[in-house]
Amino acid sequence: MKSSITDGPIFVRRNSIKTPLIMAHRGGNVLAPQNSIPAFERSCALGVWALESDIRFTKDGVPVCIHDADVDRMTDGEGKVSSFTYAELLEFRIDVGVFSDSLPRELLRIPTMDEYFDICMYYGTVPFIELKEDEGTDVVVRGLRRRSLESHAVVSSAKFERLEETRRLSDSVFIHHIFSSEERIPDLCELGYAGLSFKIADPDAAPPDLVGRVHEAGLRICLRAADDPETVKKMIKMGLDYQPSNCVFGL
Repeated sequence: MKSSITDGPIFVRRNSIKTPLIMAHRGGNVLAPQNSIPAFERSCALGVWALESDIRFTKDGVPVCIHDADVDRMTDGEGKVSSFTYAELLEFRIDVGVFSDSLPRELLRIPTMDEYFDICMYYGTVPFIELKEDEGTDVVVRGLRRRSLESHAVVSSAKFERLEETRRLSDSVFIHHIFSSEERIPDLCELGYAGLSFKIADPDAAPPDLVGRVHEAGLRICLRAADDPETVKKMIKMGLDYQPSNCVFGL
């Protein structure tokens, strides 16, 4: 197992009260509907460290930013994302979430992964990609490589196999295991340049030596979303390396 944490371009700044490494979960869904272009742009403009989005694929293989497997909850359409071509998906509009009734309709289409990458590049924000599908990891890695973002991005998944595949495809992208466990620490160490999150919402509920054990193994760590400034500060003080949030974008 590794004994020191490997740094990379996305960790030039250390997580601190002065420079919190906050990741806008689902693009920042208190600023605009989740995983929408307005949410991406507003979060990045506020200076978040990373912008998280979920990647799924259309029937014709276009990677798009949407959390659910279907469009029912978030749009005025119905059906699975994978059952539509990208051209067909463009007919739907996001109609759930804050400001969904006041934002220009053309901005509330489901974004492509390329549009998401473009916004991250414009603001210098780290793309924090969650792989939602069992296929298409290679498409995501190629997309990062095409934009020279490979060493400036995070690829995450709750499915460990997707992270193994990501590491086979890329030595330089940071990988993150969602809702992990201590049993996965040796496996992540083998993959290298990795982090993990634990399904713990209250930092006071975390084992007191958890952060130290993860760091000693050479990995980075976060917990569940921190949705108020005090929780963000508490997570920073306990030594977490970054923190997802739905609504806190600075301190």
